[in-house]
Amino acid sequence: MVSWMKSNRQPERQVRDLMKKTAPARLQELKEGDELGPVLLKYPRLMDTPGMIEQDYSMLYPDHANNLYEKWNAKSSRKVMDWAILQGSGWEKYLKLPETLTEEATILAALYVLPLVLPTGMRTNSAGKRFKSSKTDATRAFIDCQPVGTNLPQYLQRNGEEGTRKQPYILVLGDWLSPSQQFLVVEGIALPHGSTLAAIDACFKAFYVLNFEYPAACKAVWQFFQHGCYSVTRASSDVSALVRSLVTAFNAEDE
Repeated sequence: MVSWMKSNRQPERQVRDLMKKTAPARLQELKEGDELGPVLLKYPRLMDTPGMIEQDYSMLYPDHANNLYEKWNAKSSRKVMDWAILQGSGWEKYLKLPETLTEEATILAALYVLPLVLPTGMRTNSAGKRFKSSKTDATRAFIDCQPVGTNLPQYLQRNGEEGTRKQPYILVLGDWLSPSQQFLVVEGIALPHGSTLAAIDACFKAFYVLNFEYPAACKAVWQFFQHGCYSVTRASSDVSALVRSLVTAFNAEDE
């Protein structure tokens, strides 16, 4: 099966079936600490067949696979925005929101506000010095917005050479309120998705399928999704009081 999948991308239904059958072995290899590069060479369809990361995640957590889509809507997004306003952290100057938000804009705004109101993590520079990530660092580690027309191969090569991007992360082309394209970027590969929410869903699942740690700069953001939306456990996951507060507000029953 593995040998056949290395050489064949079609028929897609057969590829998907074989990827599902080989998922337990693949997930175990990554869990045991095998390097990602050789595993991707062994299973190249994981990265070039749409939905394979999501399919592997559903094997790990079958009861939580659709949680983000079920929980993230206009009503829950307004809860996030209301909570953010109470924090008074000056995040408004970063987002520059219009006076009136449509439901779709509210859903996006609630996603982008997360790295601006949750604690940022510690980073280590090239000299080995540790320092606290800025809000801009945290935002770009979560979702990197680039203008329409960005040369994608050059962008991926530049970021790979600089080593400034912790993987996986989301890349959005265009204005954040009306993006033209959305990608999950992992191992220098940009995987297209139909919406920002879909890219975030795939990104979260990639942390578990590919055995990545959360990026330090935006660790709190992913912890919020972990506890507030997906309800999954993970070792070595100290959660701040602010993350717990937002999780409580997000999941509060309407009065």
